[in-house]
Amino acid sequence: MLNGTFVVPDIASVSGSIEGDITARELIVASSGVIKGKVTAEIIDLRGEIHDTLTAKKSLFIRSTGKALGSVQYAEIEIEKGGDLQGSLQKIDGEGPASGSY
Repeated sequence: MLNGTFVVPDIASVSGSIEGDITARELIVASSGVIKGKVTAEIIDLRGEIHDTLTAKKSLFIRSTGKALGSVQYAEIEIEKGGDLQGSLQKIDGEGPASGSY
C-alpha cells in the first residue's frame, strides 16, 4: 500500500492500494485498484474502488466493476450496469459546485 499525496500532471493509473490524496488530469483505477482519500481529476475511469471524496471536473465513468463510496462531484457521469455508487452526489459545472445539488 502506498501512502501520501500524489500530484500527476497527466494520466495516473492505479492498480494497487493507495491511502491518500490524488490529483491528476486523468485517473484510471483498474479493477484491482483501491483508493482511500480525496481524488480530483478532469476525467476518472473507475473500475476499482474509491472511498472518500471524488471530484471529476469533466467526466466520471463508473464501469461495471467500479465502486464510488462517499462524496461524489461530477460534471458528466456514466454508470455501467453493475457499477456501484453510494454517498452524496453533486453536479458541478467544471469549475465548482453548480447551483443545484442532488
